[in-house]
Amino acid sequence: MKPFRFPLQSLRVLREQREHAAQQRYAGALRARNAAATRLDLGNHELAAAWTALCEDVAEGAAMARLHQTRAWCSELERRCEQLTAAFKAAERLALDAWREMVLASRDRQALEKLHAKHRRAFDREVQRDEQKQLDEIGLRLSFTTPAWGEAITLETEPA
Repeated sequence: MKPFRFPLQSLRVLREQREHAAQQRYAGALRARNAAATRLDLGNHELAAAWTALCEDVAEGAAMARLHQTRAWCSELERRCEQLTAAFKAAERLALDAWREMVLASRDRQALEKLHAKHRRAFDREVQRDEQKQLDEIGLRLSFTTPAWGEAITLETEPA
């Protein structure tokens, strides 16, 4: 009998490759999101430290020039934190988009895998049916070409 051949095998390979690529993109997007979260966290800590320094300067009665300088630094850090927050949100959106793409690619591959399994089961049933048919034919041929067991035994048991 001919070997099993899935008619959509090339599409199956393409879907597996697409799923793998989507997994890679998702992993990269997660790394980027985590890196953006780390940068945002560091920026927030630096901003908190700057605000603490400003409060200490005010409590110590520092010169007005120093207070303006520290306040300007805090404003700069706030602007950076806003940029880091925007970058984090963008990275989070990209990670979510990559997740959706990966889920869709996985679903498409799984649908094709189910179809492949269905075709394989049908092929296996057909092979089994053909094998049983061949065994039945062999059995029929043997029954017509060999003498019955009972006849062979009666010939041997008759006295000469």
